[in-house]
Amino acid sequence: MTSDRSLSLVFLLGATATGKTDLALEAVAAAPVPVEIVSLDSRQIYRGLDVGTGKASREQMAAAPHHLVNLLSPTETFDAAAYRREVERVVPRIFGRGAVPLFVGGAGFYLRALREGFLDLDFDADRLTALRAELDTLGLAELRDQLAEVDPATSQRLHPHDRYRIGRALEIYRLSGTPVSVHEARFRPRPLLDATFEGVVLSPDRGVLHDRIARRTSRWLDHGWREEVMSLRARGVPADAPGLRILGYRQVGEWIDGQRTREECEAEICTRTRRYARQQETWFRKESPRWSGCAEDSAAVAALVEALADSAERAPS
Repeated sequence: MTSDRSLSLVFLLGATATGKTDLALEAVAAAPVPVEIVSLDSRQIYRGLDVGTGKASREQMAAAPHHLVNLLSPTETFDAAAYRREVERVVPRIFGRGAVPLFVGGAGFYLRALREGFLDLDFDADRLTALRAELDTLGLAELRDQLAEVDPATSQRLHPHDRYRIGRALEIYRLSGTPVSVHEARFRPRPLLDATFEGVVLSPDRGVLHDRIARRTSRWLDHGWREEVMSLRARGVPADAPGLRILGYRQVGEWIDGQRTREECEAEICTRTRRYARQQETWFRKESPRWSGCAEDSAAVAALVEALADSAERAPS
């Protein structure tokens, strides 16, 4: 069935360890239409990184088609722009099969890439390479001072230790002659497929989430995380590969190398994961979801199923 209303894309957002995978599969089983899951996760895109990314099991993946999982080697790089390009390829095919997509994950910046798009800036590759080499020679304080002089609004908005974004803002100013704050003021969002986005955000109590993180980390370390990293190394994946820079993998590598005990490794991973979850929750506070709460609440499934049915009604013909 079709409708004159704009296309609606459904998401299930939640910080790490909030129970997204199980809830998504419950909704898939209960939905009145075929559903295919599109990963909204910046880590599960890598092949061979299964234990430490919370990737769905083979049985879970068999319950519904999964997309943008196991797409890259751990040595490859990936960003939000590449993610949007992949989604632009995948989503029309899902609708073409008479199914609807369900975006599941915790990468808020990927969702923003779908909902808003990017500044349309195209710079000469040689000039950009030369400028980056120049900026790499500068200390963080010097980069901050330069940005504050040419773009005080952006300088005040960025975290003072965020070298990457400070450098990126300087690149844009130096190559375009216009501050990032001006570019952003002129920017108009370009939603993927001119769609609207709605769905569910999981937001358990902080204490409950911390307990889930601790239990999950212990379980992963007991059931193959160390062996997974050792296997990747044996296949020639270097320790500084993009995939092995993911949260937790570096700490497991240090355990393997004798730089940490198992207990120190586990404690550090839990600390960093809790911090990461807080960052994710900051992104999600900007959302206005159809429903928000704990994965165990039966209303979560009902809200997702309702959103998926609505998406089917508004699907392209």
